[in-house]
Amino acid sequence: MPFGFANAVGQPPNIAFYYGNEAPIGSLMAYDWVVLQQDQTSDARVDLLAEAGTAPIAYVSVGEMARSHRLFGNLQKSWLVGKNPAWSSAVLDLRNPDVRAFLLDNLIDPAFKRGFQGVFLDTLDSFTLAASGEAQTQAFAEAQTQLISDIRARHPNGKIILNRGFHLPDSVIGQVNGLALESWRNGYNAKDKRYYRVSEPDRQWLDQQLQRWREARPDMPMIAIDYVADASRAGELADQLRRDGFVPWVANPALDRLSPSQPAQVKRHVLVIHDLPEFNMDRSAAHRFGGIVLERSGFIPQYHSALEPLPTEPTEDRYAGILVWWETGDRHSGLCSWLARQQDKGVPVVLMGLIPGNPACSGVMAANRTAVPAAPLSHERVHPSVTQYEGRRLPSLTTQAMPQVEGHTPWLTINDTQGQRFSAIYTHGGGGVASAPFLFETGPDDEAYWLFNPFEFIQQAFGAPAMPVIDTTTENGRRILTAHIDGDGFVSRGEFPGSPLSAQVIQDEILSRYKVPHTVSVIEAEVSPNGLYPGVSAEAERIARALFRINSVEVASHTYSHPFFWQSIEGGPAPRLENTLYGYFMNIPDYQASLEREIQGSVQYINQRLAPADKPVSVFLWTGDARPGANALKRVREAGLVNVNGGNTKPLPYASELAETWPDARPVGDELQVYAPVMNENVYTNDWTGPYYGFRNVTDTFRILEDKGRLKPMGIYYHFYSGTKPEALGALHEIYQYALAQPVTPLYLSDYAKRVQTLYYSALLRDDDGGWRWRGIGQPHTVIIEQDQFPDLERSTGVAGFHDVAGHRYVHLTGHSPQLFLTDTAPEGPRLAHANGVLTQWQRQQVAGKWRITLGLQSHQNVEFTLAGTRRCTTSDSSARISRAGEQVQVALSGRQTDSLTLECQ
Repeated sequence: MPFGFANAVGQPPNIAFYYGNEAPIGSLMAYDWVVLQQDQTSDARVDLLAEAGTAPIAYVSVGEMARSHRLFGNLQKSWLVGKNPAWSSAVLDLRNPDVRAFLLDNLIDPAFKRGFQGVFLDTLDSFTLAASGEAQTQAFAEAQTQLISDIRARHPNGKIILNRGFHLPDSVIGQVNGLALESWRNGYNAKDKRYYRVSEPDRQWLDQQLQRWREARPDMPMIAIDYVADASRAGELADQLRRDGFVPWVANPALDRLSPSQPAQVKRHVLVIHDLPEFNMDRSAAHRFGGIVLERSGFIPQYHSALEPLPTEPTEDRYAGILVWWETGDRHSGLCSWLARQQDKGVPVVLMGLIPGNPACSGVMAANRTAVPAAPLSHERVHPSVTQYEGRRLPSLTTQAMPQVEGHTPWLTINDTQGQRFSAIYTHGGGGVASAPFLFETGPDDEAYWLFNPFEFIQQAFGAPAMPVIDTTTENGRRILTAHIDGDGFVSRGEFPGSPLSAQVIQDEILSRYKVPHTVSVIEAEVSPNGLYPGVSAEAERIARALFRINSVEVASHTYSHPFFWQSIEGGPAPRLENTLYGYFMNIPDYQASLEREIQGSVQYINQRLAPADKPVSVFLWTGDARPGANALKRVREAGLVNVNGGNTKPLPYASELAETWPDARPVGDELQVYAPVMNENVYTNDWTGPYYGFRNVTDTFRILEDKGRLKPMGIYYHFYSGTKPEALGALHEIYQYALAQPVTPLYLSDYAKRVQTLYYSALLRDDDGGWRWRGIGQPHTVIIEQDQFPDLERSTGVAGFHDVAGHRYVHLTGHSPQLFLTDTAPEGPRLAHANGVLTQWQRQQVAGKWRITLGLQSHQNVEFTLAGTRRCTTSDSSARISRAGEQVQVALSGRQTDSLTLECQ
C-alpha cells in the first residue's frame, strides 16, 4: 500500500540535494529548490540559480560538525558532547546558547547574505549519539526549536527544510517549509558501505512519524531521499516515491548524482576534454573548432583540462556525451580507463584529433588494434560529406597510429601499401572517432577546411534523440542584426574638412543615418578630463553625451585604461613587456590596472558624467585579448551588466570558413563570457595597417555564415577610429546598406547576449505527454526543429509559427513559459512566418468560421510581418497595410510597436 499524501497543487515538484560541484549549472535549473554545500558552491552559482527561478538552499549540519570542516577549529571543547565515528565528526551541544549563536553567526546568516534563499537543517538527531542523549531528547528538542525560531525571526522569508526532526514539537511545523527523510524504500548503510531495501515495519514506523506533519501541513512538501547504486534504476524508484506521495530525490551516498526530475530533463551538456592548461581552454581546438558544432547541434559544452584531475562525480546523470579532442599527445595514462568506465555507464565517447596511444584507448574506440599505416594511402569515402563539405584533398600519408575496427559505421576508410585497412572517421555503439590528420585540409597560411560534415558526425556519434535546439541567430524567422562600437579612437581626428573628432564623424555619418539599435562605448582614459587627453575632453564628453541620448543607442563601457591582457590582472600569465605591441594597458602615469578601476570605476564615470539618468551603462565590452578571468566576469555580472567581445569569428572566401567560426560563448567556471557575433574591422584591415576599406569584406563573412546554416547573427562591430579614414567610412556605409537590404530583425547587443545566456543557463524538459519546456535565465525566443516535424499550434502555448530558411526550420516562441508540442503534420490556418521585431503577444483562435489572430510586436523599424497559411486578412487598424503574396499575407504598420493588433483571416 502507498504511504504519504498526494502532492498539493503549487508545491515544488522538484527539490534537489546536490552536494557536489561538477554538475553544469544549467542542469540544476531543472529543479525548483536545490540544497547545496556552501563551501562547494560559487557565488555565481547561487546568484544565477536564483535568477533562473531555482531557489538555492544552504546545507547546514546543526547537530554535528566534521573535523575537516573549516570552522571546526573555532569550536570550544565544552560545546562538544559526543562523536560520530562513521563521518569523523563531533556532536554539538545545541542546548548551549553559544553553540546556537555560533551556528547562526557563522553558517546560517552568512548563507543568506550570500544569496541562499533558505537552509536545510541536517543531523537534528545526532544528539542521540551523545552519552545520555536519549534521556535529553526534550532538552535538545527545545534547543532546536529555539534555533528554528531564531532563523525564522532573522529571515522571515527564508525557506527552512528539516531532515526528520520527528521529535520536535507541533509549534515547529508551522515555521518550516519542508520535511525530508532518508531511506523510505531504499537506503544506504554508511558503516557497511552497502545499499539495502527498507523493510515494511521500518516504513510503517516512518509513516507513523509523518502522520501529525501531514495533518498539520498537507500543503508542505514531504521529501524522500532514497539511494540506489545503479543510476538507470533511479527513474523507476523516483516514480514510485511520487506515487507514495513524496517529492523524490534518488541519489548515491555522496549525494553528487542528479535525480530524475518531473518533467524529465533532457541531457544537453557535453563534457569536453582538452589537453591544454585550463587557462588556455579558449585556445584549444576543442573550443575553437568544436564549440560551434556542439552549440548548433543542441549541446552545451562543459570544458575540462586533462591536465587537471579527472571528474570524480557521475557523468551518466548529466551528460549527453563526452568529447575528447587531443592536440599535444597522450599525457594522461588514466584517461582512457576512465573513459571506458563512462562508456560502460552508457555515456557515448567521441575522440577527435590525435588518437591517444594508451592501449586502454583501443577499447574506447571499439578498435581491434592501432598501427601507423604505410604510405602512400588510398581512401574509401563512405559518408557522402567526406571531401564534399569544405576540404577536397585527403592526406596521402600519416605518422599517427590509426584504429582498425569492425562492427562500426565507417565514414572514411584508408588502405595502406601493406594491405592493411584502417578507419579514420567512424561511429560505433559507444561513440565515434575522427582522427587527425583527416579532420581538415590545411592551406598555406594555416587555413583549415573541414573534410566532412562535423554536425552530422556529432549527432550520429552521440546518438542523441531529436530535440528542439535553442537558436541565438534568429528572431521570428529573420536573422538578428546587431551593431556595436568599441571606444578606441573616440578622440582621433578624422581625415575630413575641419578635422572633426572621429566620434563626431560616426555620429553624423552612421548613427544619425542608420536608425537601428547600436551599443556604443567609451574608454574613460580617452575622454575624461583626468585622462590622457584633457585638452579635448570637453568636446569628447559633449559628443559622448549626445551619442548616449540617441534613442537607438544603449550605453556601454570599454574600460578605464583598455587592458590588453585581462588574465594578468588576476595574477595569470602575460607576455614580457618588450613582446607586447602596445604594452599592458594605456600609458597612464602612476597607474596599475585593477579590476575595480577598470570595471566599476569606468561604469561609475560614464553613469555620473555621460549617460542620461534613465539610461545607465548596460553592457561591458572587453578590450585587448578579451580573455577575462572569473573575477572580472563576476564583477561585471554583479554590476548588473551583460558582457560581450572576444572570440575570433571571421570566415572568408579562400580562408577558413567553419574552422574560423567560434562558439557563442566561453564558460569560465559558472561565469560566462559572450563572444562578439563577428569580428571587427581591425582584423579585416591587417591590424589597421590597410587597406582601410578592408572591412567591406565582412559582408562575405555574413554570407558564409548564412550558407553554412546561419551559424551567427549579422554583427556589425567596429571602433570609433573607423571614422578617421574616408575609405573606412565608405566601407561602413556598404556594410550597413548590405545588412539592411536583408530580411533582418535588428536587436541591441544586450538582447543578443541574453539569448546566449539562455542557451547556456537553462534546462530542457520533456513532459510525459511529449511537450517541450525550458527552465532557466530567460526563455528561448527561437528553437530549431527537424524538418520533418512541425509545431502543433493547437496544443502548444506561446508558439506563433515557423519559418524555413538557411536549411533549418525555425520555430517562433513568446511568453514567459512557452510549451512546444510537435507533430508530423503541417498546421492548418494562419501562422506567423516571419517578422522584423520581437513578439510580445500571440493568440490564434477560430471564431465563426474565421481565424482571429491577435499579436503584439516591438521592432526598431516600422513593424513588418508575414502570415502563412492564409490568403486574406482584414483589420480595423487603419494604419495597417495588407497585401497578398501567394499563400501568404504581408502586413506593414506605420509605427515600431503594436501592443495588440487583431486580424480576421480566411
